[in-house]
Order: sequence, then C-alpha cells, then structure tokens
Amino acid sequence: MKKSDYFVNAPEATLPERLRGFRLRAGFSQQNVADILNVSRSTYTYYETGKTTPDPTTLNRIAKIFAVPLEEFFLEEGGASVLLGDSGNRRSPKKVRPDPQKIGELSSGEKTLVAFLRDNNLPPETAVEHLKKLCSHMNDERKVF
Repeated sequence: MKKSDYFVNAPEATLPERLRGFRLRAGFSQQNVADILNVSRSTYTYYETGKTTPDPTTLNRIAKIFAVPLEEFFLEEGGASVLLGDSGNRRSPKKVRPDPQKIGELSSGEKTLVAFLRDNNLPPETAVEHLKKLCSHMNDERKVF
C-alpha cells in the first residue's frame, strides 16, 4: 500500500489528509485544483492544512474533480453524516508521483481541462465531439481567407 493510500483510506484520516491524499492519488497539483475552483493556491492549501474548511459547494466540486463520492469526506456518527474535522498533524506525502496510468503524466493545462470537465459533469465523449465540431468549424473559417 502506498503512503498516500494510507491517508485516504485510513478510518481516522482527517479531512485535510483526505483532500491531500485524493489530490495526490489523482495526480493534481494544488495549483491545478485551485485554478479550476477559481481560488488562490493558498486558499486551497489552507483546506489541506486544516486552517480552513471548504464550504459544502466547494467540497462537492472537489469531490467531482477527484472523481470520488462526496461521502468520502464525511464520517457516520450515530446515523448522521458529520464532516471530517482535523484532529491531528500527521504528515502526508507532498510530491505528485508520476504514473502513466494516472493524470500525473498530463501537462498542467491538460489537468485543468480534465478538472473542468469533471466539475461541469461533461462526459469525455461529449466534450470530444464538441471539440471536433469546433476545430472543424475553425478550419472551415480559415479556408475562407
């Protein structure tokens, strides 16, 4: 088991640890996530360090970007879902590890595009078709000149 998997899957993992673990597992940098959320990198860093907690709407968007269920950020206590709080200062890995099977091999712009598609619930097939049409239209306009 990878160190980053421990922080994501451990039952005692805090919200900041899970945010960092899911981000690293997906291969995103903090800047990639901050860009798609339209917040500063420091704001997102505060989420991962536990200085602040993302609001419910932002947390939902983060779950979409990482392609994980929103429930991963909650704990069941007595039949009620409770947002995970920060209860410790365990260190989690800081580097994005390249993995050709994951998004880590993509450029920063490509990662932002993937995060945008996830955040807007656009299936890749639909996005590709729209891009093909757009490129075809742009090529047709160039031929006119």
